Amino acid sequence: MSTCMPQVLLGANFTTYRIGGPLEEAYQPASEAELTAILKETHRAGKQLTVLGWGGNSIIASQGISGVTVITRKLDWVEPKSPTRIAFGAGVHMAKSASVALKHALTGGEYMIGIPGTIGGAVRMNAGALGQETSDLVRSVTLFNLETGSIESWQPEQLGFSYRKSAIDPQKHIVLSAELEFLPGDAAQISEMMDKSISFRKTHHPKEPNGGSVFKNPSKEMPAGKLMEELGAKGNWREGGVMVSPLHGNFIVNVDNGTSTDVLKLMLRMKRAIHERYGLDAHPENLLLGDATDEELAMWQELTAGH
Repeated sequence: MSTCMPQVLLGANFTTYRIGGPLEEAYQPASEAELTAILKETHRAGKQLTVLGWGGNSIIASQGISGVTVITRKLDWVEPKSPTRIAFGAGVHMAKSASVALKHALTGGEYMIGIPGTIGGAVRMNAGALGQETSDLVRSVTLFNLETGSIESWQPEQLGFSYRKSAIDPQKHIVLSAELEFLPGDAAQISEMMDKSISFRKTHHPKEPNGGSVFKNPSKEMPAGKLMEELGAKGNWREGGVMVSPLHGNFIVNVDNGTSTDVLKLMLRMKRAIHERYGLDAHPENLLLGDATDEELAMWQELTAGH
């Protein structure tokens, strides 16, 4: 299966929650050709496939992940296409993307500096911050279609972007690369905005292992973090080894060898409390990956109902 050899790796090392059991058959392709060869062979063999970037927003089951897991971190190439357009491999870390844009004095990607994920994940979930979103920048995305075994190029109108969402189905489509278009800007101003973003995250976001924002904001006026603060959850609610961060009510932190079950139990408590008090539905930004137990699957079903 390509020149890229399989490994048994620990899932906890590939997610920002630092939770997760063994990855049964893991690959770390260093080129798009290696990646597509692995994807084609996995599809041909009918094996279960999971794709991981930097594991931000990912809850890897404590029982691990069966089948094939592809880790895209080595697909971190960058290729300028024009003075304002740059192509990125799916595994490029968002902070690296921000630095590349700054180097070319391009604005629009300042939000990327603090997002612990990759271009592939950012495109799939339309990641954003600072009032900026990935959808503002995307001009084309190259995907591998698992159903047809072919490589496709999608334009913005096919991507169906909305808040933290796109038409890319991780069960069918794997992001290989994306071309982003920025605007010419002032390097000093871009750098200042990035510094402010880093400073804000340092003071408002937890340092302990976490999976980023747990829930999408039910509305702009009622962000999930504010609701959890009003409910008294910040720094107080706990399940097993995880707790609601004392710094931000929409973050769960792993403080004492937490498990995937702990995270899901706490998420469910948060979701139910928001619905009870405010009549609002909170939908997860986090994703559950791997061999979930029956209990975990039942919780995940309730967490994602109507989503």
